[in-house]
Amino acid sequence: MDKNYLKLLKDIYPTKSSIKDELISLNSKLYLPKGTEYFFSDIHGESDAFLHLLRSASGNIRDKISKFYGDTLIKEDQDELAELIYDPARFLKEYKENDLLTDDFLTITIHRLINLFRFVSTKYPKAYVKSKFTGSYTNIIDELLYTNDSEFNKKEYYESLVANIVKYNSAAEFIIAISKLIQRVSVDKLHIVGDIYDRGPSPHIIMDELLNFPNVDFQWGNHDVAWMGAASGNEALVAACVANAISYNNFDMLEDGYGINLRPLHEFALRTYRDDPCRLFMPRVYDRNIYDNVSGEVAAKMYKAISVIRFKLDGQLINRNPEFNVDDRNCLKYIDFEKRTYKGEPMKDTHFPTIDPKDPLKLTSAEEFVINILTSDFTKGEKLNRHIRYLYKKGQMYKTENGSLLFHGCIPLTEDGKFQEITIKGKSYKGKKLMDALDKVVRDAYFTDDLFSKDVMWYLINGRYSPIFGKSQYSYFENLFVDNKDLRKEVYNPYFKLSEKEEIVDMILDEFGVKDSRRRIINGHVPVKVKKGDSPIKGNGKLYVIDGGISKPYQAKTGIAGYTLVYNSHHVALAEHKSYKSITDDVSSYTPNIREVEILLPRMLKKDTDEGQLIREKIDVLEKFLDIYD
Repeated sequence: MDKNYLKLLKDIYPTKSSIKDELISLNSKLYLPKGTEYFFSDIHGESDAFLHLLRSASGNIRDKISKFYGDTLIKEDQDELAELIYDPARFLKEYKENDLLTDDFLTITIHRLINLFRFVSTKYPKAYVKSKFTGSYTNIIDELLYTNDSEFNKKEYYESLVANIVKYNSAAEFIIAISKLIQRVSVDKLHIVGDIYDRGPSPHIIMDELLNFPNVDFQWGNHDVAWMGAASGNEALVAACVANAISYNNFDMLEDGYGINLRPLHEFALRTYRDDPCRLFMPRVYDRNIYDNVSGEVAAKMYKAISVIRFKLDGQLINRNPEFNVDDRNCLKYIDFEKRTYKGEPMKDTHFPTIDPKDPLKLTSAEEFVINILTSDFTKGEKLNRHIRYLYKKGQMYKTENGSLLFHGCIPLTEDGKFQEITIKGKSYKGKKLMDALDKVVRDAYFTDDLFSKDVMWYLINGRYSPIFGKSQYSYFENLFVDNKDLRKEVYNPYFKLSEKEEIVDMILDEFGVKDSRRRIINGHVPVKVKKGDSPIKGNGKLYVIDGGISKPYQAKTGIAGYTLVYNSHHVALAEHKSYKSITDDVSSYTPNIREVEILLPRMLKKDTDEGQLIREKIDVLEKFLDIYD
């Protein structure tokens, strides 16, 4: 071993006994059960549903309550305990308002929570459980958790601890702390397989929750990259994000959530489209704003105003990047302003007071002012950029872990099942090398001033060979202005059909170096239309599509509220969620339909995981160090 390396090891392990102590601990850890991984995808701003699924561990906590208290508590009491754990602050507030927060109730509840916490944490070592302790009461929780209250000598001490928590009016804070610990221990690792943003009203609330989650990673989706690109200063993506938010009536998220100043856009839209009803641009109203209750008529004018700016900026970006080969998406170029047609089809709206037919991509001075204000807010907004930096810190284009290959959309393929080659700055990439190259470009877009990288962010949400988009075109222009279904059609990359074949899935897994005997691809992006007979399991059980389906607009198409995937020491299981209403309204008793899709026999231990491999490597180093220690 290198002398400097040996010196560092000696600083950490100053005696032979300390090395042996560490080796005993590490070897023992290998035989602990594998921690529980949860996989979510396509959350799309639906914070109420997502937070419930996260805090309930997709219904797993309710199942643990049933297993532990099934013989001692009636169903109503079990439901009440579950509701408390999922949202303790709200629960205790309601109980206090109804004069139900008695000392007896608090005492009984603390005992129940401690006993349940012991039960859900039994498969983890003490050090791991303690690593989840944060904030106040950690020493008291530690004492209660590891004190055997059945022993006569300890029983009085244990009961005195609980009694004093109540006596000094600390019970509510303590209950909140222990409830959050139960949540955290129930989910060892959280994987978000893309698309936190767009459609739903509260992606900022979701990101606030995830900022405090101890073990989370992201595989970026196309909607995430749109916001990341906007925060990087791509004006076309700024316009796209604002247009998308207004189209779903998400004014609260923009102004109250992220502090985006919409006043200049509001004034410009009312002035420019004063006599235009903008009927094609009426927003989809799924949630009512609390702070920015903008009328539908005003929202429509704002939506049209920012959309025209978007079309112009798209065209400018396409013109400066001919290598993207997406000139067909330079939509304003294909309008015949005299005939009022788009690619030969009649247009449903041709009132464009800010477009000069001789130079359709040129912004007016008023439009430049609007987009400059919006871009400044996206690039300088403290909260938005805190969230975006976290996506960068914890995120990537893809991830491999414990036999799973995670990515949001697809690995672009040709019709004959080969990896599609894509050229970036004159160099061709495909498969894993393509994903690695794009990962670097995405990071350069935010952390450097490279204009090309920022423009690639636009391609990633629009380009036909984008792995996180995977369609022939993004038809936001056609969906507004023409009825011709052929012009509006979005054709999926061959991956989505070919990946139903096991040999294609194996080819992709081999490409990314996933060699485990149990291996799988997990991705989202495409809603699983259960009511039309679609299955989330493809590739002979080696591919799982877990588009969350939580987004309200999708549920009429899918028939359910999507899937989450649970991977613990016993099984890989799909949790099928019935409906948005069942998730958010039946909080205390909600349990999804759990389907075991892989049974792990024997039970999977930490030694069988990627973490176990790292532990074995550390053991190997320490054993060599022990042999030469002097």
